[in-house]
Amino acid sequence: MGLTPKLQALGRAIAEAGNVAVEARQRPPIDERLATMRAELDRRRKAGGGDSLRRPVAIGLALGAVAAAVILWPTRDAALTFAVGAPTTPGQSGAWLVAPAAQAVPVSFSDGSTLQLEGGGSARILDVTAHGARVGIERGSLRADVVPRAGNAWSVVGGPFEIRVTGTSFDAGWDPDAEVLRVTMREGHVVVRAACLDHERALAAGDAVTLSCAGAKGAASALASPTGEPVASARVTATSAPRALAVARSAEAAPIDAAPSAYAPIASWRERARAGDNRGALAAAEAEDFGALCGSVSAADLLELGTIARLAGRSARAIEAYSAVRQRFGGSDAAATAAFHLGQLAFDGAHAYADAHRWFKAYLAERPGGALAGEALGRTMEAEQRLGDLGAARETARSYIARYPAGAHADLANSLLAP
Repeated sequence: MGLTPKLQALGRAIAEAGNVAVEARQRPPIDERLATMRAELDRRRKAGGGDSLRRPVAIGLALGAVAAAVILWPTRDAALTFAVGAPTTPGQSGAWLVAPAAQAVPVSFSDGSTLQLEGGGSARILDVTAHGARVGIERGSLRADVVPRAGNAWSVVGGPFEIRVTGTSFDAGWDPDAEVLRVTMREGHVVVRAACLDHERALAAGDAVTLSCAGAKGAASALASPTGEPVASARVTATSAPRALAVARSAEAAPIDAAPSAYAPIASWRERARAGDNRGALAAAEAEDFGALCGSVSAADLLELGTIARLAGRSARAIEAYSAVRQRFGGSDAAATAAFHLGQLAFDGAHAYADAHRWFKAYLAERPGGALAGEALGRTMEAEQRLGDLGAARETARSYIARYPAGAHADLANSLLAP
């Protein structure tokens, strides 16, 4: 026997509900959905009349089908939405952004992340997913503040370079005429990749690099590995002190002179550094008299010497260079940056948390609104926690959350403030 018109209508309603479930981007838990459907079916059963023998069977079959549907339908997380400008207008994936010469264009995403395209720049939102966005810089600079979240998948592309981001704050600029990418880190970590790089570049707070693939093909024939195979290279210029990867280890790296360089002989330590050969650059600086250089070169060069020494695993030389910046250029931006990096060396390398705390506080006292202020405040809080001064750590946590509610150290701050 066929179903009654009421049951047919109920079946259509259930089918429509299933279609809505397929298209929904965000849905309540399965138990909640099943309970709602059971209540609706029960309401319809009580409201209807007749066919009492067939109705329970049909309703049971319909409920079973819907239960299977809500359990087995694939779910899709909602893609982030974003708005452009001020006042804002809704943005769409693939949208072009063009900033007038003297006016920045802000972009705000539904997860709290923001971009700001600086005046005269152009960029494109290439793709948006539930976990982030892919942004291409056509020309100019942008500021990115990405909220840290599990599963983040953000990237910024400039020419052949791709900056992979999990949650951080940084500035990125692409000059298509000179074929140069510039990245300046404020908080967090990123990884820069390109086919012309011999290895990906990991950057952290305080790092600033200039990268170019221009001429890499020609350089490949001039540079050779120890086996004689060509090595593709990119020009790399560190304009501020990068992350101390090797310094974080308790033992320093092997003697520099024992390590062969993959690059052809280069006369100066600056050229070696710009080629990415930090160990060779430090060896050249040693040959030129490292101590004499610390007493004669500019503040920028001193910071670069500290960069080279840290990446080569020579914390003592890095401390020498940064201390020289403090002594010779007191009160300058370079001196404040040197204080921050001395704090990093003390914290990550020597685990001297009291010294680290002193240096991070020195940076904050000298540059309270500086580019590294967020990271310095977060590291101050970490040092206080490691020292067991939880009262001070909680006070710093309150300051951090007030200023950087979505910063890289927000999780730690919130955990310290939890009841």
